[in-house]
Amino acid sequence: MTKRHQALINNDWTFMYGDIAEGKEVLFDDSSWYDIGIPHSFGIPYFMENEFYVGYGCYRKHFVIQQEWLGKSISLDFQGAFQDADIYVNGQWAGNHKGGYTAFHIDITELVHEGNNLLFVRLNNLWNPRLAPRAGEHVFNGGIYRDVSLIVTERVHVAWYGTFVTSSDVSAESAALKVKTEVVNEEVRTADCLLVSVVEYQGTDICEMRSRHSIAPGQSFEFSQQQLLVEPMLWHPDSPNLYQLKSYVYVDDVLKDEYETNFGVRSIAFDAKEGFFLNGEHYDIIGANVHQDHAGWGDAVTRAGMARDVKLIKDCGMNFIRGSHYPHHTHFSAECDKQGLLFWSELCFWGIGGANTEGYWASSAYPIHDEDKEEFEASCMRALQEMIRTNRNHPSIITWSMSNEPFFSDAEVMDDARAFIVRLVEESHRLDASRPASVGGAQRQGFDVLGDIAGYNGDGASLYIDPGVPSFVSEYGSVIAVRPGEYAPGYTDGVERNPRWRSGKALWCGFHHGSIASNMGYMGMIDYYRLPLNAWYWYRNELLDIAPPQPASEGTAYTLRLTADRHVIATDGTDDTHIIVEVIDREGKRISNPLQVELEITHGGGLFPTGKSIRFSPENNSYLDGMGAIEMRSYYAGTIKVEARAEGVRPAEISIEAVGGTLWSGQSLRLQPSPPSVMKAPAHGSSYNIARSRPVFCSSYEAGHPAMNVTDDLADTYWKPSNEAEGQWIMVDLEGCKKAEHAVITFIGTIALSLQEVFYSLDGKAFFLLEASKHEETNKIIIAELPSEGLRYLKVVFKEAYAAIKQIEMYT
Repeated sequence: MTKRHQALINNDWTFMYGDIAEGKEVLFDDSSWYDIGIPHSFGIPYFMENEFYVGYGCYRKHFVIQQEWLGKSISLDFQGAFQDADIYVNGQWAGNHKGGYTAFHIDITELVHEGNNLLFVRLNNLWNPRLAPRAGEHVFNGGIYRDVSLIVTERVHVAWYGTFVTSSDVSAESAALKVKTEVVNEEVRTADCLLVSVVEYQGTDICEMRSRHSIAPGQSFEFSQQQLLVEPMLWHPDSPNLYQLKSYVYVDDVLKDEYETNFGVRSIAFDAKEGFFLNGEHYDIIGANVHQDHAGWGDAVTRAGMARDVKLIKDCGMNFIRGSHYPHHTHFSAECDKQGLLFWSELCFWGIGGANTEGYWASSAYPIHDEDKEEFEASCMRALQEMIRTNRNHPSIITWSMSNEPFFSDAEVMDDARAFIVRLVEESHRLDASRPASVGGAQRQGFDVLGDIAGYNGDGASLYIDPGVPSFVSEYGSVIAVRPGEYAPGYTDGVERNPRWRSGKALWCGFHHGSIASNMGYMGMIDYYRLPLNAWYWYRNELLDIAPPQPASEGTAYTLRLTADRHVIATDGTDDTHIIVEVIDREGKRISNPLQVELEITHGGGLFPTGKSIRFSPENNSYLDGMGAIEMRSYYAGTIKVEARAEGVRPAEISIEAVGGTLWSGQSLRLQPSPPSVMKAPAHGSSYNIARSRPVFCSSYEAGHPAMNVTDDLADTYWKPSNEAEGQWIMVDLEGCKKAEHAVITFIGTIALSLQEVFYSLDGKAFFLLEASKHEETNKIIIAELPSEGLRYLKVVFKEAYAAIKQIEMYT
């Protein structure tokens, strides 16, 4: 019989928008609140809008404490709540957590009583200048969007995420295993503890370690144990072998706690000249960046949804995921362990570029006001510590990343930002010496030499050739498309080549995602509804030699077809089913006819993010190429029936079984509507240069004068092509369609207007000529009017001779 009780409490919550502090009172009437389950988001339903609700939300949940639990240690585990949460139990404040992307736990031992208890969470997602992230292109919906659990242990127990297993001297013959286990004594007397650590593989005991130590009351102790594993089953993407560590804590020979940890045995190494090594062998990494949100549900994703994402990346032949740009759910790491994908786990120190506007997530990545710096740095350090502690046993994780593009900080604090990265790297080494610390998005301002691995985004792949430090292309591609899209990989600047010194590369991006930055969310090889674009099929063919399916074409629609990836789902908030609707002809072949399709839950407790029904259409990119999809979950057991309907075709129906928990008996739920209001990006009172620090590509460059110099805002740098051949060019990428009023191109020396042409493009393929004129200064030309619909690329092409360009600016 286990000595530890840990159970999800995701079901039967109520929620209401606003700051309703009186909701903490046990007798408060919440009959007008909405019935919701965890995981939950303020923004449900959310479908890639650039704007989102910003403010407060409050949650209430009744839970039962059994009589035999009294006197034991009782706590709550939150896997993630965005982003400033106050927790109350039975009207009493239990604790606060700031930071939206890491797990935390709250001790409620002294606040509970036998029987019914009330949990109240008051939460906000207000932008905070002292809380990471200050910037980013994702969206920042609030909510308890990851699992919540109740944990009951004896007063002497293994601490929260208290085990740490590492291996060294790894080979096929043996591995040196080191186990650290933190044990807490919450008794009023000294505990004479015996820790028994048993290593298992697939249910068979491999070895056992025993240690004794006396722990004073109110103290903790970290046991350190070592063991040699003979002929270890190594973890590898092709064979993701996992061991189990079972920790047994005895006091006076009486069992007090048992705790289980999954881990893997493998070795990793990054080398500046030789690239990446896994288990002593050179290994080429190819993968994709992954944001966490899903269609309709936003960030409130089930564990089944996370497993689905990992599988989609694995199934196209990739072997790596970069967790952009924040710590992901611990279960996401566990799925990478299980399915066999390397994982780059990243901190939420993040920049985006554009106007650095205090009060929104487009600010300077590092604080610009002295009074904000200390608390901001503390928030990053806390997030780093929590990310590492809760994920350190996952063999899939090969690096802790300190940031993404921190160079999008104001110039006056750039030195502070670099110094802070150095401190983060030092703290990462202190917490986990077994993994390197990387700096993601390090292609500007000297950030690439501050960590163990430099992650280069965008044009960094071409700027840093054999850079002399371990390096990785942490982002390439950035192709905006909707399904079905182009059958192509999105390679840019020679990234398809795989020199030995480069450790790997990651596509931007794996999935469509919500973004505050115009249409940047549409950069993905899989769409928001988890249906692949043709780019995904390109990678699958290239990496796994699986031919793409025949493309759909228009035909005579006969009927709809419904399929689901899971026909039995759990009701505890961890599970869902991915339902796909297609239109087919009489031969059963999918056709691409555009339709308006409605799915309706006609029986049972199932839920779409929009409630009991959802409508797909080509106009909002939810029904394209003859297909639509959505994830459905249920917090009630029983049979769920879903019907699909569209005008002029036969309907279809599918049944799903929900198991566990309360049986659905026709309950009428108070469903959450769309958020009452949304926050828009603040208007900017003055013009600003949106080209600053953006990627730049060119036909060639002379040594010491690369293309990146034209967006670096520095006085003494410039771009110069390597020869005088006709047709030399340089192109700035705004990384998404953005609106600007005019552009200024500054040259070195006097120039003739007739010697160059300036073009713009939305997709990097079709270019359109812009009208340029001489500026009053002889070394500048100006494009006084940029397209009203926006642009992504600005390209300068030399017709007859070449000149050096000092700066390319585009102003709002």
